[in-house]
Amino acid sequence: MIKDIQDNTLIICEENCKIKILKELTNNSLFLNIKIMSKKEFFQEYLFKYNEETISYLSNKYNYKVDIVKMYLNNLYFLEDKEYSSDKLNFLVKLKKELIENNLLIFNDNFQDYLKKYNILVMDYPYLEKYEKEIFDKLNVTYYKNNNINNSIKLYEFETLEEEIIYVCQSICKLIKNGIDINKIKLVGITDNYINEVERIFSFFKIPIKLNKGSLLYSNVIAKKFLDNYTDNMSNNILNIQNENKDIVKKIINICNKYVYESDSLKIKSLIISDLKNTYIDNQKQKKYIEVVDLFYPFQDNYVFLMNFNEGVIPKTYKDEEYITDNIKNEIKLYKTNEKNKMYQESAIAKIKSIDNLVITYKLRDNYSEYYPSSLINKMNLEKERIDKNILESYSYLNDLIIYGKKLDEFIKYGSYDDSLNIYKNSFKDISYKSFDNSFKGINKDELKEYLNKKLVLSYSSLNNYNKCAFRYYLANILKLDKYEESFETFIGSLFHDVLEKCLINNLNVDEEVKNYINNLDRVLTIKEEFFVKKVTNDIKFVINVLNKQKEYTALDKVLFEKNIVIDKSRDINVEFTGFIDKILYKENNDNTLVSIIDYKTGFIDIELKYLPYGLSLQLPIYLYLVKKSNLFANPKFVGFYLQYVLDKDIIRDYKKNYEEEKSNNLKLMGYSNSNVHSLVEFDNSFENSSLIKGLKTKTNGEFSAYSKVLDDEKINKIIDLTEIKIDEAINDILEAKFLINPKKIGYEKDLGCMYCKFRDICNRKEGDYIILEDIKSLDFLGGEDNA
Repeated sequence: MIKDIQDNTLIICEENCKIKILKELTNNSLFLNIKIMSKKEFFQEYLFKYNEETISYLSNKYNYKVDIVKMYLNNLYFLEDKEYSSDKLNFLVKLKKELIENNLLIFNDNFQDYLKKYNILVMDYPYLEKYEKEIFDKLNVTYYKNNNINNSIKLYEFETLEEEIIYVCQSICKLIKNGIDINKIKLVGITDNYINEVERIFSFFKIPIKLNKGSLLYSNVIAKKFLDNYTDNMSNNILNIQNENKDIVKKIINICNKYVYESDSLKIKSLIISDLKNTYIDNQKQKKYIEVVDLFYPFQDNYVFLMNFNEGVIPKTYKDEEYITDNIKNEIKLYKTNEKNKMYQESAIAKIKSIDNLVITYKLRDNYSEYYPSSLINKMNLEKERIDKNILESYSYLNDLIIYGKKLDEFIKYGSYDDSLNIYKNSFKDISYKSFDNSFKGINKDELKEYLNKKLVLSYSSLNNYNKCAFRYYLANILKLDKYEESFETFIGSLFHDVLEKCLINNLNVDEEVKNYINNLDRVLTIKEEFFVKKVTNDIKFVINVLNKQKEYTALDKVLFEKNIVIDKSRDINVEFTGFIDKILYKENNDNTLVSIIDYKTGFIDIELKYLPYGLSLQLPIYLYLVKKSNLFANPKFVGFYLQYVLDKDIIRDYKKNYEEEKSNNLKLMGYSNSNVHSLVEFDNSFENSSLIKGLKTKTNGEFSAYSKVLDDEKINKIIDLTEIKIDEAINDILEAKFLINPKKIGYEKDLGCMYCKFRDICNRKEGDYIILEDIKSLDFLGGEDNA
């Protein structure tokens, strides 16, 4: 191709091809006046382009989701200024006119004149749409086709996906052994069902591989912090994360800089969220690795393994599920689905035939399904070859051990035997067959501190994880294997918290805030989800009404919402203990500050204090500790600490009450109150038969009833002291890298360590790993006789 490039050439190709071309021109010392553009860039200049302001305009005016806006905009290119018979097309025409009238489509009036001085070379695309081909033909472009034909394509069939991957790994090892640069080896055809197995087996052979673009910026903790503290002032939003990882912060700043035209950051929050969801963090630190690429990558001097050559994967099959469907494509210059499939198939065949050093593989089954070979095999007249396995040639000791173990399994279970079993037996004298040591072998504590970037952040949830099982904490909070995936349940919980807080503070319209929350997340709800969101919206209104009524019972006249408290616990590295408290009610007196802590809950959590000596169920004690140690108030005196279940729990019918009364009763506070009635009455003037706190009442003699959870000041201070001890113990153990598999059980029944643990299949815990804790029946460890 290089020989066809002359001065004043405009090359239309994609990024990978661009890099190849520039590299070849440099290697051949060719210094030419050329311009390289992608197909998308070309048509944006030739027709029009849009920017963030265009997206923002449509998103804000019509309340469209960002993805919907982009879909509409990308379907404007092929439209003519006329009336169509399709309402869908006429809608797009009207939308395009509106954007033009508001100067929101950018036209390059000089581009066609600019093109006159260039010879245009269009690289090999899988297919071009009718309107694209028409414009290129009008410009008399030259289409580059690689006419090279490889007549020695190797095709191999494998019984299983695992066998296919092992063969590719062995072949790669041979290439590297023969001096082939690993960066010249490419994989094609890796779909989602291959990712885990490829990653696993390639690690056996110690072959570095880049399987994806990296992790999404949206899922990064810094981006989450940025969004959690998001306000209408972008400068403040950036200040909140300025001390975090510079590379991540820079990516976020680059996204924000695209929207400098808008002074109110809240108006473009949904656009920023969309960008965060489409921006990747490249985690690949190695420079030498196998790259996974598309079939239409420019394979020059590469060794290519085209895997997964199964029907439905290659050739790619388009379906009639785009916004512009086949039934209206007769009116416009777009190909129908069957035409696109035919063109793609022809392009795929031509591309495959043009690749030198190509090996094609496919499997007949994996652990879940059976597969058919690609239909292109017959169309290309390819003959599958037989693999001659040389068992004496080994490239992975670990992989050979695993194969040997499987063969022993088959021999012992089914009597299956082949000659290779003797070879493995003579090669591996002792593989400790049927033995396994699941114990954690430990890590270096200094390396741990370096891995943490000399900063450890702990909260209630991470502390609870550690005290339930140290290894569980290691996997979830150090290695961060507990990938957060938002379910509809967590979405509802977050929506409830967010809208409840905003509407309580600012007396906003609940319906509008629910709508804004969903729009900002750029989430499209199903009909079923819309039903539950409507129900939850009514629940929020009910909760706000009840909470406002509850204010009548308290004299605590000041309130803090969503208070983030950070306590410095640094050792030889920075250590922070942090927590968010939903609501702090307080009243400032001359000699003290009366304080009541309330945390909203949408799901169940254990508030019993009896496991405090074990460092478990510490959420409420931790809130006491955070407030006490933060110096937030002068001489704080705690009148109570509670949870409030704001989302409907199961209602136990009491036919003496109507349904609303029962719902209101469910919104009573659950927790512990100060037994000093002079303090308690300030928080709850109905405490003798409380309308605010569940189970709180007094007897006729003035004593608290047996079901009232009350503690005196001394016990509350003892709780805070014990909580600090448990926090310090956990910090010390974590920094000493103590991550044993030690799940906790209360007695021999209540399994706290493994219950709901996502890593039960990783640790392979044995009964001997459990730490059996005594089931504490009372709060005697606090001293005294208050009801608890």
